[in-house]
Amino acid sequence: MVVNYDLSEQLVTFDFYGWLVEQAHKGATEIVFDTRKYRPAEQVHPDDVLRRRFETITAPGPAFLGLPSREGEDGERVGRGYKFPHWIKFGKEHRGFRRLGSVKPTGTAKYTVTLRESPVDIWRNSNRDAWLKFAGEIGARVIEDYEVEPIHLHDRMALYAGAEMNFGISGGPMWMCSLSEYPCMIFGLARHDRYFAKCGMHTRENMPWCKADQFTFWENDDYRNIITKFRQWRKSR
Repeated sequence: MVVNYDLSEQLVTFDFYGWLVEQAHKGATEIVFDTRKYRPAEQVHPDDVLRRRFETITAPGPAFLGLPSREGEDGERVGRGYKFPHWIKFGKEHRGFRRLGSVKPTGTAKYTVTLRESPVDIWRNSNRDAWLKFAGEIGARVIEDYEVEPIHLHDRMALYAGAEMNFGISGGPMWMCSLSEYPCMIFGLARHDRYFAKCGMHTRENMPWCKADQFTFWENDDYRNIITKFRQWRKSR
């Protein structure tokens, strides 16, 4: 089944990965990207930035499921307007979906810390000082925001694949990680509590698709919260 991700109706964000795993679960065999136009809501960015976001966020994704992909106009247009609430609904209904996996040899870092430092929705950004302190103490590889230090998505996933644990704030790359085979701890869900409530999630509830070694925390990414959860996890092992 050839399916089309039409950018005139879909987001050029990490929401794509919820759509991707759902379509793969339903039998997609090839992903086609219609890149002729961008969704009007995305026009807060100029077209060249949207093109770069497509090339760096969405285009590398099908390979994580071993699916071929290309740009074109054919294929069935499914799941239009896909957003995070669809992930939650799908995760509650289908726990055994095929998960994303690295296409490169796994990295060697024992731990990773993913930072968000975007000029858009600054309130969602990482507590940089806390994370750098934590990363320094445990010897974690810090993965900067793409806008600060570009990294190919396949290289990012390879780092997640090799780590014993991947840490970060609620945001695109970490949500992508949570749809993979790899462990993660995601902080700061309380910043979105009203939104998640509308999606059918309860406060302090783990996201429904998470595996046993994937944790979503409602606490903010203060140093005390991060180190406490880390120590609890280490002790539980």
